[in-house]
Amino acid sequence: MNHTRRTKRSMKTALSAVFALTLLLTALTGCTRRNVAAETPEPAATGAPTAAPGPAEAPVPPASPVRENGERFETVIILEGMEETVRYEHIRNDAVGIEMDYDYESFARQIGADRECFLSVYDDPRTPENFLEVTFSPESADAAAEAVRAELSREYDLLESTRELERAGACLRIEASVIKGTNQMADQLQAVYSIPAADGCRVARAHYAVEAAEGFGRRFSYLLDTLTVIERAGEAKLSDEKALTAVRNYCYAVDPDLERVVSAGEYPAYWEVSSGDETEAVILFRSYTGALVRYYVNRESGETCVTEFVPGVTAEEMRTEESFNAWDYVSGGTDPSGQSASLAGTWQTASMAYESDGTMFPEWHVRFTDTEIVYGHVKGGEFVPDHTDQIIGLVRTPAGGYSIQAAGADGAQYTYRTGESDPDVLEYYETWREDDFPSAYRGGASLTRCP
Repeated sequence: MNHTRRTKRSMKTALSAVFALTLLLTALTGCTRRNVAAETPEPAATGAPTAAPGPAEAPVPPASPVRENGERFETVIILEGMEETVRYEHIRNDAVGIEMDYDYESFARQIGADRECFLSVYDDPRTPENFLEVTFSPESADAAAEAVRAELSREYDLLESTRELERAGACLRIEASVIKGTNQMADQLQAVYSIPAADGCRVARAHYAVEAAEGFGRRFSYLLDTLTVIERAGEAKLSDEKALTAVRNYCYAVDPDLERVVSAGEYPAYWEVSSGDETEAVILFRSYTGALVRYYVNRESGETCVTEFVPGVTAEEMRTEESFNAWDYVSGGTDPSGQSASLAGTWQTASMAYESDGTMFPEWHVRFTDTEIVYGHVKGGEFVPDHTDQIIGLVRTPAGGYSIQAAGADGAQYTYRTGESDPDVLEYYETWREDDFPSAYRGGASLTRCP
């Protein structure tokens, strides 16, 4: 992510002194510099006091009991010498190969195909300054660290040490906080952890503004101490049958009347697996109009492009502007991140608008993609997009629904959450913070699934 640098000379001077003292204390309290052999300490005498932990890497309490994915709980952490009660959610990501806890009131969770990212709820989601990103790498921890070293050393003088994570064990920590060749602290700090694993490694990158070093920097340290490396799930792929089901469900979603007329036998139309290989499935839809529509489905990503050929009308098969992700339409199935297809189809707002003749219609029709919320209108049976908002975080709720954190082009932050008693309702809250939900609920902007 690119971030604009700001000049804070006076603050940097003061912080550089604090930073130097922090490094000295860190060196004295258990961190071993790279390429320097660690000395074996003498056994402590019975009853002898032990050294206090270094201020940069405060430990968390002993490992918590085994928790379910989505389980929420409270715990106490120490920030700037004060106790703070925080609310954590336990998450599991089989694609990345991790389990960990995150402070869901302070961070918005963003899920990728091979990454977990926790963004500060106080940042502009388009240019966040404070975030923790965890990714899978098939490389060894040393090889991944070398790549990080090569990247960061272009702008920073690096400090390297070993770090013992509470649940993931020893790892290499690369700190980028001093502007290369200047001995001055940078505006944007990074700490990257290369965590060994049997299948490669996990790379955790903490990024925070210099002013937030004692706030977000320490919160990230607590989060990383909850990280556990687990065995990754096998590569998810769409079989011919699942690809066929996804395409059929997609067609029904974009044309709600199609299922009725096909089931009733009013028009001849059918789908079949036309061809394909290990990476792609091709589904042919023969429409009652005579058109031959082919859906080219990537078996891993689910990304699908569409072509059309009308015998006697078009000279050849032509690519259309239509595209979608097949994982979103696998009935009863899940996508690679473990999410179900329950957001598929078209939704509509509770608020209504009026035509000049007094006819009522939903103010907005809405569709969800992997990364965006698409707002538009249904005209002549076709969905016509108007604008999109970015999905910042999409997670399962403890009740099995969804919590979708989104940001508008103007930076507005809002949440859709599945109704507790009705999965076909998405309640709208004009905030990301759950504590503010009671006063931020907007019934008119909430969504219901189109029939």
